Amino acid sequence: MKEYNLIIVGGGAAGILCAIEANKQGIDNILLIEKDPVLGGALNLGNYNISKENTITGQEYKKVLMDRFNDCKVDTKLNTMVLKIEENNEVLCTSSECGIEKIKGKNIILANGQKEGSRKAINMVGDRCSGIITVGMAKKIFSMDNMIPGKNILIDGDATLYMIQEQLKDNNIKIVGIISENDDVNTYGLTDTIYKGYKITSIHGAGRITSVTIEKNEKEEVVECDTLMFARPMLSDGLVAMRSNISLNPETTGPKVDNNFMTSRENIYACGNGIYIHNFIEDIEEECSKLIKGLDN
Repeated sequence: MKEYNLIIVGGGAAGILCAIEANKQGIDNILLIEKDPVLGGALNLGNYNISKENTITGQEYKKVLMDRFNDCKVDTKLNTMVLKIEENNEVLCTSSECGIEKIKGKNIILANGQKEGSRKAINMVGDRCSGIITVGMAKKIFSMDNMIPGKNILIDGDATLYMIQEQLKDNNIKIVGIISENDDVNTYGLTDTIYKGYKITSIHGAGRITSVTIEKNEKEEVVECDTLMFARPMLSDGLVAMRSNISLNPETTGPKVDNNFMTSRENIYACGNGIYIHNFIEDIEEECSKLIKGLDN
């Protein structure tokens, strides 16, 4: 079994930053594992500002980050899914190239990042039709040539609308309404129709969604649309931690960490959006630097 001084799970901003900082601090024999075919995570589709001190998009930040990363001595495994961390810090992972394998790490950092609240997470009833997406999926569709997620979109929530509002405007997509529980809904000028306090009770469609039934105070209303997009708050991805018997923080859904970013298991750490959702990249930078400097090497 191959062994590393440091294994980083997740190749988004936090994972790359940890690798760069570890290399800077003189840690050798580092492995970065990423489930996707490229590094960057959410930065790859981030065409919105992520900084509190400067104006820089996620995509622009990734270019700067990768220039620094490419100068580091770090082994990288792409297209590799980490299933769980077993006893003795053995990382169980799988890939089409290597199959199922175990890799041991003296220290392990979980930098799994974030996930989106979807229909399944919200436990919504109705027909199983296409056209039900998250903001993240909509951004992936926009990144394809001559593709749009829909023509008449009903949006549930407004927490992540900032990520996609420019693309919705640029493609002249009609937003038929926004469902929100908040008083101060930011529509970004996309629509004047706000369904405040409404809940989705059913989804209708044969093949593709055609309408959504919403309800407030026992009053029902049917909204016609060809797409339902969830813009719910992001959640920390605690799946690997849960499978590894690491204590989770119920408020964030990510692993619970102490002041040194160590989880409930010895020598397994976590940082970035995987422990809570950060508003700015500077906060993640500071966190990753503090974690690496505190490692027992």
